[in-house]
Amino acid sequence: MADRADLVVVGGGLAGLSLAMRLAQAGYRGQVRVLEPREQYVDDRSWAFWTPRGKTLPVAAAHEWNQWLFSRPDGASVACRAKGWRYAYVRSIDFYRAAVRALAATPNIRLILGARASAVESVGEEVMVTTSAGRLHAPFVVDTRPPLASQWSSATMFQCFAGRELLLDQPGFDDRRVELMTDMRCDARGFVFSYVLPLSANQALVEATRFSSHPLGAAELAPDLDALLAARGWSEAKVLRTEAATLPMGLPGLPGPSSATAMRGVVSAGMGAGALRAASGYGFVRIQAWAEQCAAALMQGRPPPGHPAEPRLRGWMDRVFLRALANHPERTPEFFMALAASVPSAAFVRFMSDQAGWADHARIIASLPPGPFLQALPGRPRRSRVPA
Repeated sequence: MADRADLVVVGGGLAGLSLAMRLAQAGYRGQVRVLEPREQYVDDRSWAFWTPRGKTLPVAAAHEWNQWLFSRPDGASVACRAKGWRYAYVRSIDFYRAAVRALAATPNIRLILGARASAVESVGEEVMVTTSAGRLHAPFVVDTRPPLASQWSSATMFQCFAGRELLLDQPGFDDRRVELMTDMRCDARGFVFSYVLPLSANQALVEATRFSSHPLGAAELAPDLDALLAARGWSEAKVLRTEAATLPMGLPGLPGPSSATAMRGVVSAGMGAGALRAASGYGFVRIQAWAEQCAAALMQGRPPPGHPAEPRLRGWMDRVFLRALANHPERTPEFFMALAASVPSAAFVRFMSDQAGWADHARIIASLPPGPFLQALPGRPRRSRVPA
């Protein structure tokens, strides 16, 4: 016999847990089931983003900075800061633990670990979710599963990174600022840069990141990361943990798995619904905004909304920018250095944080060389990509 709930959330990652936490904090009285295939949560990832100073986050940031740095190996560098903004870093394990505690204290909102959804089907006026732990009926389902493998091949490019959290025996990190995009260069494999989040003078998360025409795993990025650590004198540091991921950039045809896109009572959220910013990979703040709106709708007795569609102007700019990067990987360091040097930091942060106005968009456009971006306009032929 199938269990019944008022809401089923398929996926207990960032999007699913963010919604469940909001509902728990708001005192939602309906029965909610959050299905997560993992048996337990581990410290497997990080989220970093710009946020206005003083804004409350769903979990305290592990660290924050007022400055961020862009640089190339030739010594060119630009240090940026924006009044009223900070760059914040949230550990996944801190978020997971806060969510688990909040749900454990809310009996009507249950997190079911080790439950993998195999089917989401319409049954009469409700939706049935078949899982490895049984079946659930509900009038509404929020599907937060990642994109299907078949969708990945349509991405414009992939942001691939591998990192290690390091502990030095003595101070060796400048913890005053983030190395947002440093050592930017292009080689035979495409565009690569360093990303360093100094958590203290002795501890930092250090990542090697590539924009690639195809997904790259941690093993393929290991030489980049090893070279980075050797160049900085960090090779002998103690490794506290590792993390790696591949983010599809510019996925068309979102939102959601095809089984959920046109089904009554089912909406999509999270990465599979376009929550990651196409041109940057940032998604934490966007997911929090959606979770707040979705929780508010449910508290008012309305159906849950899915992740909102990308605004037309922002989506168009992101598509053109990604096409320019794909067409001209050898000029990508130039593009990012131009943005850092020519665009006021506050305008750049607003653009990256989905708060840009027309003037901010104009500054972004004016800072970039016109030729590559005119070529990247929709309908123009694309150059062949750098071979893997």
